[in-house]
Amino acid sequence: MNPFRQPPHVVAFLSLLALVLTGCRTVQPCTDQSPRVLQGWNTVGAPATIARGTTDDTLVYTPAGGTPTTLHRCGQHYHCQIENLQPTCPGQHATAEGGPPGGCPKDSNDLPVGTWIEVHTVFSSEVAEVCDTETLNCCKTGPVVVMGYHAKVTANTTTEPIPVDWGLPAAEWSGSNTSPDESPGECKPISAKWRFSLGCDLTVGHGQLGLFRHADAARGLQPPNRLSSDLNRLPN
Repeated sequence: MNPFRQPPHVVAFLSLLALVLTGCRTVQPCTDQSPRVLQGWNTVGAPATIARGTTDDTLVYTPAGGTPTTLHRCGQHYHCQIENLQPTCPGQHATAEGGPPGGCPKDSNDLPVGTWIEVHTVFSSEVAEVCDTETLNCCKTGPVVVMGYHAKVTANTTTEPIPVDWGLPAAEWSGSNTSPDESPGECKPISAKWRFSLGCDLTVGHGQLGLFRHADAARGLQPPNRLSSDLNRLPN
């Protein structure tokens, strides 16, 4: 008898164990991720509708073939480096690595005038009562909608809150939450419908940015196999 040959029941057990361990290591598909390059429109099917609500802090979200739902503002933050890229805006840069490498300046006044930033205002169907509005912790129950746009930093010292922009044209897509990945290739867990104003003329002053306690760095551009297929362009 071959001393290295295992009994049939042992072989079967080891085979099953190997299959289980292999399954544990299998990475599930990670799709509908943000950010992305805002070009190459490829809508598949009718997109959801995002419309103004009755107040500035609400909007109405209607999924394709679904029922309208009123969503409430649950947070606002900004990224000191852009995440989603508009190739038509001069001076914009976004990479697969994200950034900036050294993190965001702690003082918004240290952001040079002319810097491109990205502003996100977030809405959800239920808002937590005690939470940090510069995170997504207040967005208690989905669906979640992110209203975003790019802006250039100015030296303006006004402290008026940063508004939500409903300008057209705009891009819409199915995506996720963002900010730098905590681990390489992370799959962001929050599903979010995005509406992003297209254009290169919006500005935000140092005084407005000073209303925030911190800025978020940028998540890297996602590869094509991690993007949703519904990148829709809303015309003027």
